Amino acid sequence: MKKLITVALMTISLYAQDINTTLDAYMSAWNAHDKKRIESFYADDVVWYDLAYDSTLKGKTTVSKAILKAFLVSTPDMYWVKSGDIFNSHDTIIYEWIYGGTSKGERFEIKGISTTTFKDGKIITQKDYYDIK
Repeated sequence: MKKLITVALMTISLYAQDINTTLDAYMSAWNAHDKKRIESFYADDVVWYDLAYDSTLKGKTTVSKAILKAFLVSTPDMYWVKSGDIFNSHDTIIYEWIYGGTSKGERFEIKGISTTTFKDGKIITQKDYYDIK
């Protein structure tokens, strides 16, 4: 029984590392401003919820277009980094972050939390919680 529990914990730990690594690659694509690479992380049936706008979008094409416009096109010098706690639960990772850059000539930073769920290395849901003031 002890061996079974140890194997289960190791499996959970390895899976948590996998989604953390995938999240790091996704954030790296954003920081490289690489639209094609960003889009490659979305599953065809991805769902994105944005609390600040109380908006839910579905489907890779719709989500890609909206999220790139909102966070990359509007802020060409944008950056997005993890900034605090990270929690893994099977296929979901919850993490604190800072998003910033220049918009309309003004420098800004926004702090937030996201919940991202992966399936087969692709994002199937992302929920972003932040206040745009």
